[in-house]
Amino acid sequence: MTRAPSGRIHAEELAPVGQRRPPDGAILEMHAHSSERSLDSGVRAEVIARQAVWRGLDGLCLTEHNALWESHELLELSERCEIALFAAMELGTDAGHVLVFGLDRYHPELLMLDRLRRVVEYDGAAMVMAHPMRTFHGKRPGWDEIPAYFEGIEAINGDHSDGEGGYLIRQAQQYSVASIGGSDVHSRDAVGRVATLFPRMPRDIGDLASLIRVRECEPVDFRPRPANAAG
Repeated sequence: MTRAPSGRIHAEELAPVGQRRPPDGAILEMHAHSSERSLDSGVRAEVIARQAVWRGLDGLCLTEHNALWESHELLELSERCEIALFAAMELGTDAGHVLVFGLDRYHPELLMLDRLRRVVEYDGAAMVMAHPMRTFHGKRPGWDEIPAYFEGIEAINGDHSDGEGGYLIRQAQQYSVASIGGSDVHSRDAVGRVATLFPRMPRDIGDLASLIRVRECEPVDFRPRPANAAG
């Protein structure tokens, strides 16, 4: 299933989250940038969090560019907005952008893929190749190398047309890595365009990383289908 790029989709056009949530399951926004930590974002973290609540999401990962929220800041915001918030990162590595879940620190050495892999393994975190459908002017690992470096790939990204049942999800299945979905939030309306379903609510960011590592996750796409889509 493919969709048109969704930058022009308004939040009111998105499908309700609750229709896709199984009993005891949780649906999380996995890819969001706030203006406080990511210079390319035009929306504050509190606005993102409140929009996630409005969308009916169970939680939200703030994946800032080469930066990490302090735990006490996120806890205060979580309590104020009444939604689970997780601190993660999107690292601009020498092999492309990587979403990292479960690390509690940033250091420039993490921008080297081999070094990042060693740290992630040591900490029991999870690495996910961000928007693999996007052109990268450098050398990424080939598909046969993906399992050695990544726990998963972002098979659905809210800025691109790839959808459920698409090529990237099939690739993830073939190479035995997890598939996640994320909206790549830089504006309010982008929150919850795409998300990730988990069989239960993660207890914390370490638990979330563990669920990715064992592939207990599934991308879900809430964008409207094109008028000419089959079915």
